[in-house]
Amino acid sequence: MSLGKKFLIILVAGSLGIWGCAQNQSANAERLRALENKIARLEEDFKASVAVREQLRKRLTAVEEERTLLAQQVEQLQIVVKERDDLKVQLTQRTNERDTVQVQFDTLRKGLKTLLGQIEAPPSAHSQPISSTLTVPAPGKS
Repeated sequence: MSLGKKFLIILVAGSLGIWGCAQNQSANAERLRALENKIARLEEDFKASVAVREQLRKRLTAVEEERTLLAQQVEQLQIVVKERDDLKVQLTQRTNERDTVQVQFDTLRKGLKTLLGQIEAPPSAHSQPISSTLTVPAPGKS
């Protein structure tokens, strides 16, 4: 082979190599742009996920505070229910005491009526009733 042919083959091979590299770089550039777009989308998704996570944390904090308040209210209501039950028992006891005193009062009242009836009873049959008559003069003519 002559020097000219070798030179021509090297020149053609070099040209094809440069052309292939240029084609590869443009394909790499397109692939690079696609990857950059994908990364941008992933970053946006990540930012959105972070925002949602923060909202959920805030919501969780609010729910925990509400749960704490509700637990306190439940404790207070349990105390109130216990007091109510104690008051019901006291009311029942007082009602029973009142009923007992009422029965005693009624018994005492009936006994007093009986005693008053005995005191106000007419004297016995042995004594004569006392009666008097009053005569009023008739009005005269004047």
